[in-house]
Amino acid sequence: MSNKPLGTSARQALVALMTHVSEASNPELYEQFRVRIEKNVRQELQDAGFIVWRKGMRGTIIHELTEKGWERARRELSAAPPERVSSAWLLHYGTLMHLNRLLTAHNLQLADLYIGPPATLDIDGQPAPAEEERAAGEPDGIEARVRNVYLRLADAPGDLVSLARLRGSLEDLARDDLDRVLRAMDRRREIHLEPDPNRKALTQAARDAAVVIGGEDKHLITIDQS
Repeated sequence: MSNKPLGTSARQALVALMTHVSEASNPELYEQFRVRIEKNVRQELQDAGFIVWRKGMRGTIIHELTEKGWERARRELSAAPPERVSSAWLLHYGTLMHLNRLLTAHNLQLADLYIGPPATLDIDGQPAPAEEERAAGEPDGIEARVRNVYLRLADAPGDLVSLARLRGSLEDLARDDLDRVLRAMDRRREIHLEPDPNRKALTQAARDAAVVIGGEDKHLITIDQS
C-alpha cells in the first residue's frame, strides 16, 4: 500500500513530523505548524507503514515516523508540491528541493539534515558523550535509578509521571547529570518524555523541572512495559 499516492493532508503530516524530528502530538504539531493529523489521515499513514501512534496523557495521540516513514518523507524533498496548497507550502517545497540538491551533492542522508550525526551531537546540537564516557559518568547507575523511581511513582507501567516528582526522588543527583541521562534514554526510545498538553495548569515546580529537547519543554515521563 506504500506505493499508493498520499493525499495532501497525509503529505503535510509527513513533512510536519519530519521537521519536528521527534514524536509529536496534535497540539504540538498545530502549535508549531498549524497541522493536525485527523483520524482518516492517521489511518492512511498507519496503513502505509509510515507512522506508529499511541495514546498519551488525557487521550492525546502521539505520532512518530517509522523508518519506512522517514524514507517516504525523504521523497518529499524532491516531490512536486500538493495541488491547491497555499503559497507558504509552495515556498516550503521550493526550500525542500534546494535541500535535496544539497544532500545529493554531498552524499548526505535525511538524518544528517534533521538529526545530525548521532555519535557526536544530540538532538539539541550539543556534544553527546561516548558510551564509555557515559558509563563512567554514572557510577551509581543513574539510568537504573530513573527506571526504579518511575516504577515506584507510576500506578502502572506506561502511566505518565511528572518530572517534578521524579526529580524530587533523585535530589542527590546534579541536574545536568540527570538531564543528560534523560535525554539519552529518550533518544534511544527507552523512555518517552512528553510536554504536558495542559500547559496553562502547570505549576512553577513543573515548569522548572522540565527537560528541554529540540527547543521544547518536556514535563512528563513514561516508560512502556517491556
